[in-house]
Amino acid sequence: MTNDATELPFTRAEYDDRLRRLRRAMADTDVDVAIITAPDTMAWLTGYRSRWYRQHTSTSMPPAQCIVVHVEEGHPFIIDAGYHEELARTSTVLDDIRTLPTSSETHEASLDDYVSFLAEQLRPWAGSRVGLERWSCIPSPAVADVVDAMLEGIGCRVVDVTLPFRGIRRLKSPAELAKIELAQAACDAGIRAILAEATRDTTELEAWALYSLGMVRAGGEPAVLHETVAAGSSVSALHRLSGRTRLGSGPVVHPDMASAVDGYHARATRPLMFGGVSDESRRQIAIAAGSYEVVAEHGTVGASWRGLLTALRRYFVEAGVSPGAEGGVGGYELGLSVAPGDWVGEFAWAMDDERDDVIEAGLVTNFESWTSLILVDTVVFEASGPRFLSSLPRDVLEFA
Repeated sequence: MTNDATELPFTRAEYDDRLRRLRRAMADTDVDVAIITAPDTMAWLTGYRSRWYRQHTSTSMPPAQCIVVHVEEGHPFIIDAGYHEELARTSTVLDDIRTLPTSSETHEASLDDYVSFLAEQLRPWAGSRVGLERWSCIPSPAVADVVDAMLEGIGCRVVDVTLPFRGIRRLKSPAELAKIELAQAACDAGIRAILAEATRDTTELEAWALYSLGMVRAGGEPAVLHETVAAGSSVSALHRLSGRTRLGSGPVVHPDMASAVDGYHARATRPLMFGGVSDESRRQIAIAAGSYEVVAEHGTVGASWRGLLTALRRYFVEAGVSPGAEGGVGGYELGLSVAPGDWVGEFAWAMDDERDDVIEAGLVTNFESWTSLILVDTVVFEASGPRFLSSLPRDVLEFA
């Protein structure tokens, strides 16, 4: 097989640029060789995505895949199990695929097999400074300990490259923004499917299924974190899994949703209600919606985060809401994430932060604004001003 069959979400020129940026980050960190194990970094750099990274598997099946990059020499290469060769060749820009010689469809490589093979590939660079992503969930601590010992044995010094490697992905290219916009449209479509088809007797899990089908039909794919539907629950309950509670059991339904396209995520949440919406609910959601205008005015590129957050705190106080206790806003970076991860990027912001950095063009975060009800959106910080992506009304939405 050759890479002629490869289907990549971005052009090869985009991946070439990413490699240049990663090597520049390596040079800035004084790293000679990087061993990339974080699934999102592997995907960002080469396109590689799998549904099995052996994060929490049997001790006889250790995490056994990585991408190795030298700061100057040659081309990056991937190490993977023999039966993943086709996956690696057809889903990455890499031509150098190095499969574990002891692995096959009927035999798994052991931890010693993997680490010995990795050491053999690194032998030309013995004594180098080696970058590892210490905050990645892969490899497991047990595997990481053995890899560390091997690196120490060949005279290498380990450097944590988590922050520099995540940092180069923070500001999104136009091609990445296009993926996020598609993901947002699919996310919105999924929520509309719940509104159109769910009844009071629909369970949270059934509503989640309605969302999933509507989202996929609109061009999206599942997010790495379970999208939950919470019925009759407060905002603080949105981290629980969907269950068999019926949607009509409480006054409000919060579908806390996300969608992805080629791994690039967007989010949306709106409070849903059956029957008439009370004046108090309208008042609460109007306060949350009003914070969007504050972001539009103060969240411009080049402005300080401190100024934006101060303006948001002032807005909630003037609205009669105690910041933090009764309401607030915040967000975290959106972009590429790959299962089994449950987070997207490094950057996060909250209304009570004290920070001196400025808002940068190309940053994409979710935007959460809440009182007793919550709105969640996706915001792109652009030179022309902040742009919110969801087309859903910033209001309580009523079931059909």
